[in-house]
Amino acid sequence: MKIERSAAEKRKLDRFGRCENARISYVASGVRGDEVDQALAAVFAAAPDLWEGVPKNSVELVRSPGGGILEAVVDYQYPDRSASSHRRDIKSNGDREWLVEISTKMAHCKYAHSHIFSRKLDENAPDIDPGLLVDWNGKTGSASVSGTIPILESLAEITCIATFRRDKVDNRAYLRNAVNLVGKVNSEAFHNWHAGEVLFGGLKKSVLFEGKHGEDLCNLYFRFFIRTGGKRQIAGMDIGHVDGWDHLWLLRSHGAGRERIHSVHVSRLYPRSSFAVLDI
Repeated sequence: MKIERSAAEKRKLDRFGRCENARISYVASGVRGDEVDQALAAVFAAAPDLWEGVPKNSVELVRSPGGGILEAVVDYQYPDRSASSHRRDIKSNGDREWLVEISTKMAHCKYAHSHIFSRKLDENAPDIDPGLLVDWNGKTGSASVSGTIPILESLAEITCIATFRRDKVDNRAYLRNAVNLVGKVNSEAFHNWHAGEVLFGGLKKSVLFEGKHGEDLCNLYFRFFIRTGGKRQIAGMDIGHVDGWDHLWLLRSHGAGRERIHSVHVSRLYPRSSFAVLDI
């Protein structure tokens, strides 16, 4: 007995373009008159367990033209409910899921956080105070050279998976508002983060799926980067509060003597905006 799949097939698709049920044709040859049941069982066993995600359910004899040949159809469908209802997600409109990843990145720093220890080994040498410079060559003025050291800085990334109805994610005005927020920092508190600490990095849209109540849903993946604000020090000086994504820096002077700090500045690198339009 030989089982072969023929070219004939029929499929029914749901509104998402997914297979809901299918009928796939097979031909069994070399079948004796008393082997019809065995041939149908062999066809059913030879057919794949799943057809585009739908399980096989039954086999049906279509016709027997003679000569030991049987034509049969394997039916793929869910036995009790439609494929669409079996594929329904547990999510509903308005669901939110927050994923947090905290890591580090390498940065370079010219000034140490604090000075711990000094010992002069040459008693005849003049006293030289490096301050908070690192790997300083001990020279002053234009000849002064100091090094930079690699340090670790924390980097927090947050992803919000927000479930919306189809009409929401297809709304041009909503997507335009989201596009306009990319590269901006929150101007007000946002999910327990203070103003100035959250940078919007954009969003990604999932494929449509069916929610647990049968509605057409879509997930939007919002990406945010976090840098916490707070009281800051630089070169041993207390600066006060600096927002997370604002940049603290020094203006140095190179007059007589070793390098000195002329002034301290805080610069705003990213524009501010409210994230309320994201509706998350």
